[in-house]
Amino acid sequence: MTTRHRLIVVALGVAVVLQIRSTASLEGQIRPDSAHADKTFFTRRDAILTGVAVVGTVAVSAFDVRIGRWTQSSSVQGDSSRRNLFDNLTHLNETPLTLGAIATYGIGRLVRSETVADVGLHWTEAIVLNNVVSELIRGPIGRVRPRVSQNDAFKFEFGGGFTKFEDRSFPSLHSSSAFATAAALVGEVHERRPGATWVVAPILYGAALIPGATRMYLNQHWASDVVSGAFVGTLLGAKVVHYAHTHRRTKLDRILLGTTVVPVSGGVVLAVSLKQ
Repeated sequence: MTTRHRLIVVALGVAVVLQIRSTASLEGQIRPDSAHADKTFFTRRDAILTGVAVVGTVAVSAFDVRIGRWTQSSSVQGDSSRRNLFDNLTHLNETPLTLGAIATYGIGRLVRSETVADVGLHWTEAIVLNNVVSELIRGPIGRVRPRVSQNDAFKFEFGGGFTKFEDRSFPSLHSSSAFATAAALVGEVHERRPGATWVVAPILYGAALIPGATRMYLNQHWASDVVSGAFVGTLLGAKVVHYAHTHRRTKLDRILLGTTVVPVSGGVVLAVSLKQ
C-alpha cells in the first residue's frame, strides 16, 4: 500500500467514524466554554508540565546509549521481513498525517458536515503548530542522530539542525506528529462524546507509539528524542483543541469553516459565512 493510499484510508476512516457519531443535534452545538477557558494559550500549568518533561527527558537520556544498543541488537532487529515492516511503518510521519488532516477538513466541507470539517481544521492546526515548534527546537539544538554517533548520546552541533539531517535528532518529529494527532482527535472526541474517550484514547495513543518506535529501530532517534517528541505533540495537540472549544472562533477559523462552494450557471462561486 502506497503512502497516498494510506492517506486516503486514514482520511476517509476518520471522516466516516465522525460522521456516524455525529447527529443533526450535534452540528454546530460546540460553543465556547468560558467557564473552562484559559486566559492565554500557554499557561503556568503548561510551564510546570514542560519543566517536568524536561527533567524526565534528561533522566531517560542517561540510558540512551544502552537502549540504542538494545534496539540494534540482532534479537530486536530480526530478519529482513521485520526490517521491511519497520521501513514501511516509518512512512507514517508528519507528511501523511498533515495531508490526512487537511483531507479530513476538505471532506467535511464537501459533505457539508460541520463536525468533520471542525475536527479536520483543528487537527491540521495542531499538526502544523507541532511541526513548526519541533523544527524550531531541532534547528538550534542540533543533536546528532544515533546512527552517526552510536556511542555518544550527548553530541550536539548547535545550529546544525537547520542545515543537516544528521543533526535533527531532538525531538523526534515522527513521535511529536503522531502524538499531536492522537491528542487532537482524543480532545475532539471528548468534546462531543466524553464517554467514548476511555475507548478512543488508548487506541490512538497506542498507535502514536509506533512512529517513534520505528525511528529507534532504524537507529534514527535516541529514546529521549521520542519521549520529548511525545510530550511536545501531546501538549500542543491538546492545547489547540481545548483553546478552540473554549474561545470564540478566530477570523481564519470562521472563514475556513464558513466557506462553501456554490454551483452557479457557467461555473462556481465561493460563498463565505463568518460563523461565530
